[in-house]
Amino acid sequence: MCNLKQEIATYNRRLSELLAQQGKFVLIKGDDVSGTFDSYQDALTAGYQRFKLDSFLVKQITAVERVAYISRDLNLPNG
Repeated sequence: MCNLKQEIATYNRRLSELLAQQGKFVLIKGDDVSGTFDSYQDALTAGYQRFKLDSFLVKQITAVERVAYISRDLNLPNG
């Protein structure tokens, strides 16, 4: 199982400087910001090239996080 706590902490810690490139996608491995990219696909490709199957984070740089609410209580009919 991947544990991305360190990468998320790095993103949050470096966010103030990353905001200069708001809208781009950042590639993070551990405590290292490995680059910013114009597209998610470019960042993901670079991540796989550099880190193979090790975990890494690709995240869009944004000042405000969009929160998604997902419910598991669907009340589906039986059958």
